[in-house]
Amino acid sequence: MKNKVITGLLGFLVVLGMATPALADEVKDAGNVYHNEKNQTIELRGEDPVVGTNDSQTSTTQLTTDNANSHYMVSIPAAARIQFNAVDTLIGNLQITGNIKDSKNVYVTVNGGNGNGSFTNKTDNNSHMAYNVTATANGALLTNFTANSAEAKTGKQTPLYVHIDRAQWDQATAGEYEGHITFNATLK
Repeated sequence: MKNKVITGLLGFLVVLGMATPALADEVKDAGNVYHNEKNQTIELRGEDPVVGTNDSQTSTTQLTTDNANSHYMVSIPAAARIQFNAVDTLIGNLQITGNIKDSKNVYVTVNGGNGNGSFTNKTDNNSHMAYNVTATANGALLTNFTANSAEAKTGKQTPLYVHIDRAQWDQATAGEYEGHITFNATLK
């Protein structure tokens, strides 16, 4: 009886030994191509071919990228000089470029102070001169500029003019004036 139990256990161990390769981390594909799940690799195994044969293995690697987020750039003039008595002065361009998702737009607000701007005399803070930011000479007030995905890819731009009415120049106190235009860009 003891011999039968020992023989049975030995037989079981032999069968178990044969099943162990089935628990390995690699799975054989066609030919000599193995997927090693543990190391997440594909192994192309070869050997010296028999004379007159060719030993060649082929497999592929799947590539994916991270999500490419929308990105954009808004270009504006850094500074501009306006000549005395100039009513409309082209100071540069406002340009939007980038790669944004089709469902998004880039919105830029243009603000010299409530849409209109005000120059302040550098030596007399009580002296001001009003101006407007426009897209054309003597044009309508420019407060917003928008670019969609297609426009941003090719680059959308508009000229920037500073319009100062003649009456503002006529009442201006002598001196140099300074003002600012604020641009705020948002992706929505």
